[in-house]
Amino acid sequence: MSVTIKDVAKKANVSIATVSRVLNHKSNVSEDAVEAVNQAIKDLGYSPNFLGRDLRKSETRRILAIIASTEQSFYSEVIRGMEETAMAKGYDVLIATTRDDPKHEMHLLGLLFSHSVDGAVLLGPKLDAGTVNELSANHNLALCLERLEGCSALTVTIDNVQAGKDAVNYLINKGRRRIGLITTKQRSQSSVDRENGYKQALAEHGIPFDDSLVFYGDYGAEWGTKGCKELLSLDNRADAIFAISDMLAIGAMTYAASAGIGIGKDVLFFGFDDIQYSHIFIPHLSTVRQPCFMQGKLVIEKLIDNMKSESPDTSLYMLPHSLILRESTGD
Repeated sequence: MSVTIKDVAKKANVSIATVSRVLNHKSNVSEDAVEAVNQAIKDLGYSPNFLGRDLRKSETRRILAIIASTEQSFYSEVIRGMEETAMAKGYDVLIATTRDDPKHEMHLLGLLFSHSVDGAVLLGPKLDAGTVNELSANHNLALCLERLEGCSALTVTIDNVQAGKDAVNYLINKGRRRIGLITTKQRSQSSVDRENGYKQALAEHGIPFDDSLVFYGDYGAEWGTKGCKELLSLDNRADAIFAISDMLAIGAMTYAASAGIGIGKDVLFFGFDDIQYSHIFIPHLSTVRQPCFMQGKLVIEKLIDNMKSESPDTSLYMLPHSLILRESTGD
């Protein structure tokens, strides 16, 4: 793995923001800090010049979008919203993947630090809130889809707590009381928020939380299958399942169908994201729909506004979600 700005900051015993200021020749840095950073750069062999030093002071009209992977299909609508909006304003969007590696995410952000791009959007950030706060204080950086607890950077997302709560409330209002949750070991903020929404819905209806009804896996459909098998093997089995993603819900329904369990009758299923597969799989999946295109559109609009502003917008924008009801909940 290449040396990152974070490595330089650690070696120089300064903040990432200080390294960034030294790289950009800012005047508000002490001589000792400049010396320490330059020595660390020399010792580590760090080079921020991804596309040439001639880009450092010029406007590139490029925005970097960093995503975890290309496997999650709901990214496509978000990216489309970003690209169409950027193009209308004279910008291009470059897309890169992190493979869920925070070090690689920081490496990719080197394009922002070296002014090879004018701004960057993190979709599913792997860096911690403190690091993102430091970076966004000195660079045009925004978050989309995922918020970070304690993060003060511009963020566009939905209220995942309320969305999870709405989905589980719907199952409860259908008369279900043994509601299973299929979620992930990976602690992304959206997963945590949806889990909290699940718990809030149960609490508000006087249904005790039962940790035997919670299955932790990964994002692949096979984990939904494993989770469903476990939840339906309990002595007092689940009568409904809420999955924090559509792929997990589809995997769960695959097991139920193979076991001869009536989907939408014996057990209700609710997913999240409204990906294309959710209305291809039969029975069709009830799910939470995110306004993906609008999230991509808004984050680009706000980021470009920030590029031109002396007082950047660091707001948290939560766009409305909706429940899409289909056969998996008996609708």
